[in-house]
Amino acid sequence: MANPTPNKPRKPLALPLMLLGDVLLLAVCILSFAYFHHVRPQTYENDPSKLPQAVIPNRDPYATDPAQSSTSGGSTTTLTTTATDPVSGGEGTTTTVSDVTTTTLSGGETTVTGSSSTSASTTTTTTAKPLEPDLSGWGSKWPDVFSWDDSVVITENSYRSHDVAINIETRQVGKSVAYIADVYVRYIDNFKSAFAQGEYGKNIIERPEKTAAANNAILAVNGDYYGIRDNGIIVRNYVMYRDTPRADICSVFYDGTVQVSEHADFDLNAALQNGLYQTMTFGPLLVKDYTAKTQFTPGILGENPRTGFGYYEPGHYVFVTVDGRQEGYSIGMTMYEFTDLFMELGCRNAYNLDGGQSAMMIFNGEVYNKPYNGGRGTSDIFYIGEVQP
Repeated sequence: MANPTPNKPRKPLALPLMLLGDVLLLAVCILSFAYFHHVRPQTYENDPSKLPQAVIPNRDPYATDPAQSSTSGGSTTTLTTTATDPVSGGEGTTTTVSDVTTTTLSGGETTVTGSSSTSASTTTTTTAKPLEPDLSGWGSKWPDVFSWDDSVVITENSYRSHDVAINIETRQVGKSVAYIADVYVRYIDNFKSAFAQGEYGKNIIERPEKTAAANNAILAVNGDYYGIRDNGIIVRNYVMYRDTPRADICSVFYDGTVQVSEHADFDLNAALQNGLYQTMTFGPLLVKDYTAKTQFTPGILGENPRTGFGYYEPGHYVFVTVDGRQEGYSIGMTMYEFTDLFMELGCRNAYNLDGGQSAMMIFNGEVYNKPYNGGRGTSDIFYIGEVQP
């Protein structure tokens, strides 16, 4: 009987092949983690109704301090009205032309003076009343900033309506180009925020101009890109979605005031009780109570595209977007230069939002600046819009 052929020992895999297999396995694990954690859109499971929410105090949010009014010098507007009355006997009419001078004093007080003349004519009867500014909301502080009627005037760099006034300046600052949007709103409801695709969640992104169009935004800037992080207090339009603190925070309140705070100094419960309306959680803060911040984390100091938000007083704000990483056009600003710009603008408080390729400003449906590599999708926007009836 023939002896069975003995089993031959298996040759071990070559070491390079084993290493290659390990590398491929590690790459698959890393890519899977990156997809599920950083790419795959996820709706957050937390329920805002289970979190404490903002309480709107029972106070007039538009009560103004006369000392803060920017119209202390007053303003004067002359309007002409025409009124006609039939002449007795039915043979014609009498036309009265009145020059009405409306003087707006500090504090919103208005006085009217005028003169008139009479002449015979054959025109039909008409009566026109002089236009008067609407002093509701913050209109009492700036009666000449907003339209006195329902007209809307739009130019390539400005917008003026009954409730909103925006003027955008393009300014060369050193080797960078800054877009400075000076904003007045009559009501705090004109200052809004919106999530990409209308949904709160992780890695849910959308081009800012698309988010702006979906919400009828007049002016918009990219937000704080909350969706790439699991922390940072998120309050939008009075609703708190996340209560985990992160770093410097910017808070907008129901009465139009804005506060910037370092992480350790922020009292969330007190802010909610005072009518917390919006939060921005990117940072850092740049200006606090007219004082520039002087120390920043070294990793964020370089010349980059930037977006920021500044506060003057309730109803008066500024959004700034700086282009960068484009030699021969705009290289971007350091954090110190960006801070200096807000100081030069005279802001009481200022705050840094997401920058880099995210830095975008949208006006009247179009991207207004020239973002690096054409910009990109982000999680959210802050915007100015009309109050919808």
